[in-house]
Amino acid sequence: MVKGILLSIAVLGLTACSEQGLHFKTLQLNYQGNKNLQANSFQAASDKYIEALRYSPFLAELHLNLGLSFEMLQQAEKALQSYKEAELLAENSQNGRLLFMARFNQAQLLAKGKKIDEALSLYQKCLDLLPTSKEVKTNIELLIQSQQSKGGSGENQNKQDQKNQQNQNQQNKDGKGDKQDQKDKQDQKNDQNKNDQNKDQNKDKNKQQYQNSPKYQPRPFNGKDLSEGDVKKILGEIRQQESKIRADYNRKEVKEQPRDKDW
Repeated sequence: MVKGILLSIAVLGLTACSEQGLHFKTLQLNYQGNKNLQANSFQAASDKYIEALRYSPFLAELHLNLGLSFEMLQQAEKALQSYKEAELLAENSQNGRLLFMARFNQAQLLAKGKKIDEALSLYQKCLDLLPTSKEVKTNIELLIQSQQSKGGSGENQNKQDQKNQQNQNQQNKDGKGDKQDQKDKQDQKNDQNKNDQNKDQNKDKNKQQYQNSPKYQPRPFNGKDLSEGDVKKILGEIRQQESKIRADYNRKEVKEQPRDKDW
């Protein structure tokens, strides 16, 4: 709904002219419907108007009142149809006052539904009937202002959308780069862990091979057959063998370590 727009013209009582030849129930039900509408009992009002139309189906005032009750019930399509029926009946009877009201109510209802062009067209038809109407001129001015405001805000929104899209693309690009860096770092860390693990396994393997090698296996000591000098000699030999094993093992470990790059 356009802010500030004037709403539908109020409920109608039946004029002295329209009362001629009307069924008594029509007058009674229309009166009851108006009372219900003014008391905000919109559904009850709608029921009264519909019942009144059974007695007087071609009465423009009844269709206008029924349309207003539908509008209060938020049933825009039904309201619009009732206003159109009232417009047709008023046009056929050449009742300018009712024709103006039917078109005015349609226009403001269309404006609520943001059908601006259709609303402006009907307001123009109202001015054809009553060129001095301040209400119609006010609503036309408000609708035009709303269109201009919508157009300006639409351009601003498009610019903002483009800016947001650019920011999103940049974020996606940056995010993708960060993810790739993280992946590379993780892969590098995994490779280093794998190399360290292989290195430890090779070290344990080489150590085990030296320990099991027959070449460096110490001879068993039999105290009954050896003198004290023999025992000292064997112990000295064992110490020499252990020293040689350690030296060989350390040389091999140093050889296996990768050299640092010169650059």
